[in-house]
Amino acid sequence: MIIPGLGIIISMVTFPGIAVHEFAHQIFCRFLRIPVFKVVYFRVGNPCGYVEHEASDDPLKVFLTSTGPFFVNTLLGLLILTPVAVPILKFKEYTNLLNLLLAWLGFSILMHAFPSTGDARNMVEQILKNPDVGILPKLLSAPVIALIYAGAFGSVFWLDLVYALAVAMLIPNLLTIW
Repeated sequence: MIIPGLGIIISMVTFPGIAVHEFAHQIFCRFLRIPVFKVVYFRVGNPCGYVEHEASDDPLKVFLTSTGPFFVNTLLGLLILTPVAVPILKFKEYTNLLNLLLAWLGFSILMHAFPSTGDARNMVEQILKNPDVGILPKLLSAPVIALIYAGAFGSVFWLDLVYALAVAMLIPNLLTIW
């Protein structure tokens, strides 16, 4: 069941993840020398954040700027959560305010790792529909675009929450086994 306004509430609670997501887009644009016109790290509305940048004819640049937040949010969320996740999961230190703050921060960053449908649309327009792009980049990016749309559809069923929980709980525990 979809509760009206729930998405806005979740976005407000997990706003650091949105800001990191948009910052990742901006970092990739700067690194790849794609001019950025405007950045909104967080706002109450749809979309909750965005980066306006120049379009690119280079499929690799389009791919990296569109998928960059997945890698940045996942790695940063994992780095923040790893030192605190294991004690919290073993019900030790769960009353430590710093651990809870870091857990919320890492978790909110992980919740916004998935690229948006806007990112997928950019890839469709600038890679799949671009007649100047060869068949190999199109074949390689098409499954990623499909996964992005599947992730967006899955977010209705809390797939982003499941992803954040899996990364937050499984990976730190696997690291401590070694």
